[in-house]
Amino acid sequence: MTRDCGEGKRCPYLAGRSLLQLLAERDWYRQRVETMEPAVKAAAEEIRRLREHLRAAQEEKEALVHRLEHIRLGSFKENVKQPQELPAAKRGAPAGHVGRGRKRPASVDRYVDIWPQRCQRCGREQITRYRNSFREHYVQDIEIKTVTTCYRIHDGYCPVCRSVVHTTDIPQDILPRSRIGPNARSIAACLRSVGLTYRTTGTIFRDIFRLPLTHPSLAQFDTRLADHGLPLYEQIRETVRSSSSIHADETGWRLDGHNAWLWTFLNKQVALFRIETSRGSAIVEDTLGKTYPGTLVSDFYSAYNPVAAVRKQKCLVHLLRDIRDIRQTVCLSDEELRFCDEVKTTFHTAMEAWRQYTRTEISGEALADTREKTAAELIRLCARPIRNKELQGIVHRIIKHHQELLTFLDHPEVEPTNNRAERGLRPSVIMRKITFGNRSQQGARNHAIIMSIVQTGILNGRRPLDIFRSLTCNTKPP
Repeated sequence: MTRDCGEGKRCPYLAGRSLLQLLAERDWYRQRVETMEPAVKAAAEEIRRLREHLRAAQEEKEALVHRLEHIRLGSFKENVKQPQELPAAKRGAPAGHVGRGRKRPASVDRYVDIWPQRCQRCGREQITRYRNSFREHYVQDIEIKTVTTCYRIHDGYCPVCRSVVHTTDIPQDILPRSRIGPNARSIAACLRSVGLTYRTTGTIFRDIFRLPLTHPSLAQFDTRLADHGLPLYEQIRETVRSSSSIHADETGWRLDGHNAWLWTFLNKQVALFRIETSRGSAIVEDTLGKTYPGTLVSDFYSAYNPVAAVRKQKCLVHLLRDIRDIRQTVCLSDEELRFCDEVKTTFHTAMEAWRQYTRTEISGEALADTREKTAAELIRLCARPIRNKELQGIVHRIIKHHQELLTFLDHPEVEPTNNRAERGLRPSVIMRKITFGNRSQQGARNHAIIMSIVQTGILNGRRPLDIFRSLTCNTKPP
């Protein structure tokens, strides 16, 4: 039952205004409020940001004022004469060495003010501020904190399709079938890459991060990293095969208690590792191909001889090291000792000329002249009659590889030693001494893939932690 208003368009209860006019004003004010609310929120956020900026600026101003006051007072220090006899200084850096210290941090995350609580003379506790005077002491530290995050993945409903909509935009921090986040996995992989065992890594996570990780879990982390990094590993392998130069070397490895070999093929851009049970030339041919289109730098191990490379360079340090060992273990005549010294001097002179050329201290003509003199000197030395069998082996090696000893003088971009490959093997050798190799083929595969990707990233200026995080989240490496 409805009742009409007898007053019509003018209601005495509304001060003579009509109901429609009142409703229109209400709608206008409601729309106005809805329009102003975002602006008010944005203004409040801007005020909060400006207050924080002002507080930081005031703290920085106080620090600069104090530093200026300290500098001003320091210019009027008393001229205290040093004693004539100073105590003997401790042995320090060599002459000309420039001292280095930790630089002042570029930014400060927080300021902590420490005020005196009482006077040291009378014990008074009511202490007032003294001329804005304070000393600054910067401390850089890390925060150790395990964060547990619960992601609530909601479902929606589409009124048009009349169906439930499931979320497909899952954050990268949520790994499938895993309750350990990518940061913890990446840090564990970094600790493993520097030579720590699974058990030691688990102990660090348990005692420091308060995050227990078991041995099988850490092994599973490596397997997942290797699976995600396999395409990149194959890409590194193809890059090595088509590179202009490569350093190759191998070292012993243990695979489930049996002898194996860790091979490395690297240059200035890429590093490839392989763990194989063979030390034969088949591994080199499978990696570089029977015909390698670049320069192969290696030691005198025979497995590298069957590969037909455009150029080869044998490591001169290995040759000089063998001559040194012969001198120390074999009784030689004066003529034979003179032969060893002359061979050593010849190669050292050639390598020094190469270093001077790389430092632009000599010209290319001088380097070519050194190459001709070195070749003539080696021919003269090898023509000497040598009775000692060990030295005869050195002469035979020089004659056999005479075209592979002075390549670095014809092509200065080639290094005369294989030290680059030995440095590449060093991290894995340290890990082998600590962990005694791998216990399974899967572990050997994981190690080869992970070390190849990490060392390649380091050669290209990438942080291992960033590489491990990208592999963990299965994203493109940075």
